[in-house]
Amino acid sequence: MRVKIGLAQTRIEQLAIEKNLARAREIIARAAKEDCDIVAFPELFLTGPLRGHPDLAQQIPGPFTDTFSFLAKEYGLHIIMGTIAEQDEGSIYNTSVLIDDEGRIVGKYRKIKLWNGEKGYITPGDELPVFDTKLGRIGLLICWDLAFPELAKGLALKGTDFIFCPSYWLYGDKYGMLTSEDQRGAVPSHDTESIFVKTCSEARAIENELYFLYINGWGEVDISGYRDRLIGRTLLSGPFYGTIAQAGDHEELLTAEVETDLLKLAEGVYRIREDSTPL
Repeated sequence: MRVKIGLAQTRIEQLAIEKNLARAREIIARAAKEDCDIVAFPELFLTGPLRGHPDLAQQIPGPFTDTFSFLAKEYGLHIIMGTIAEQDEGSIYNTSVLIDDEGRIVGKYRKIKLWNGEKGYITPGDELPVFDTKLGRIGLLICWDLAFPELAKGLALKGTDFIFCPSYWLYGDKYGMLTSEDQRGAVPSHDTESIFVKTCSEARAIENELYFLYINGWGEVDISGYRDRLIGRTLLSGPFYGTIAQAGDHEELLTAEVETDLLKLAEGVYRIREDSTPL
């Protein structure tokens, strides 16, 4: 089966919800015009990080998901809502939501592996769901989850065809939680983060015989006075090929057609899933 995918490498203006929402609407309309079956957005694409702004977290279903359910049905395509901050029983989760082309919420995934800055206010998830859709079986990971091969393997062993990984990855992430200038100075000066993302995305696709779709924001950000730049590097990886399509260094709707029969061929050649040990 052929599936046409749209990956939205978009600017994310901090706490500028209406601007970000307007940009998302334009992208969805463009994806529909280009006959995409599904469009996916980056992590926290409507708000940016919410440290210090827990009031902006929403329940699911809620106003954000209602808006995108309407858009999915209006344009007749599936939508992966990057992530939003989800409020549930006093906890805040970093949550990705999958909506089908009829506007129904198929399911959600709560980020399991939290980045350092999230650990003080985000609660980690503890489930790895896989969702059946007319496009195939879809799994979700979020940003730093990418670094943990056991998560992608867990989804693969549940029969996943596609893993979508919304992200908010900055050039400055290379410094992690380092505080001393000596330590920061010891970090290699080249573009470590782009190498990290591309290498892991290709590995997750090849080692699990599936399509891995990494969707990051792009451009300058200002988070309460902290200035940095999102690395972009949105890409689609698959077995045999590694990277199949990659966005440029600009805001872009990256589109690509993939064939799910390629995944069956890869399994026939390598039998990685067959020989893997369930977690």
